[in-house]
Amino acid sequence: GAEVQVGDKRRRCEPWEEIWIPANERHRLSCVGDTPCRVLEVAFGNWQQADITRYEDDFDRPAEGE
Repeated sequence: GAEVQVGDKRRRCEPWEEIWIPANERHRLSCVGDTPCRVLEVAFGNWQQADITRYEDDFDRPAEGE
């Protein structure tokens, strides 16, 4: 039940599907099904939690960082 938005494109994902997100591209993950989904996120390069910028957030997390 995962839906992934990369840039302006949204799509429903199948189990075990791999999604590649280019560096600095806006992206969002939603669980749209009746059951929870699991995601394994792997980042390459010099990436830090402080690099995060949240443009929208449903959980009242800080706009930047963790």
